[in-house]
Amino acid sequence: MNAQIRRTDLDMALSSAWDQLQVHHATHRNAAPFWSAYQAIQEALILAHPQHRVDLCNQLATFAERLGVVDHAQLVSRTRPEFFSDPGHAGSTSP
Repeated sequence: MNAQIRRTDLDMALSSAWDQLQVHHATHRNAAPFWSAYQAIQEALILAHPQHRVDLCNQLATFAERLGVVDHAQLVSRTRPEFFSDPGHAGSTSP
């Protein structure tokens, strides 16, 4: 069987983001310029693919973990805040 894998625009954008992050990491390590580049890459990806915002943020966080700039990636939940309830939370403490 001769199967072909079709790469989507999103796949190619993430591959490019990974390449860019590796270059910035090699140059700046975990310094502020790396994080500025990270944020710029994230913003560009989200603007190009707004329907995949959560997946993009999580993938970039995973890339940062793979590069070793964070010990453990903090992933974004798909749960919308208005549907979140914490049974131990009594609400606002404001008067």
